[in-house]
Amino acid sequence: MFVALLTGSCSSGSTNTDAGATVNGCTAFEDDTAAGATVTGPSGASAAQYTPNCVHIKVGQSVTWSSNFTSHPLVPFNGDTPNPITSTATGTTASVTFPAAGTFGFHCGIHTTLMQGAVQVTP
Repeated sequence: MFVALLTGSCSSGSTNTDAGATVNGCTAFEDDTAAGATVTGPSGASAAQYTPNCVHIKVGQSVTWSSNFTSHPLVPFNGDTPNPITSTATGTTASVTFPAAGTFGFHCGIHTTLMQGAVQVTP
């Protein structure tokens, strides 16, 4: 059972909790407001959770995903409109700058319930 992977809690670093914004299981967000965030996904074919999968940044900051997008396409969570995260199915890095506050979900296009997370953006 993958419940532990879907809780969204972060195992290291400080967290920012926003009880009103639960997206893709994220209830605690790693605080990456000092310099933006880097999210790492698997580099091979086997599925693994993004690390960290729940990040908190400020408006105007960026998140960079590093993963094998051919095996694990990055896809925005459809419930967020508009979501600045764009689908990425090639390469190994993708960066997104977040121009507005909100909580924006993302997941692997193949492992949608195993590999997921969210970016919480505050002013």
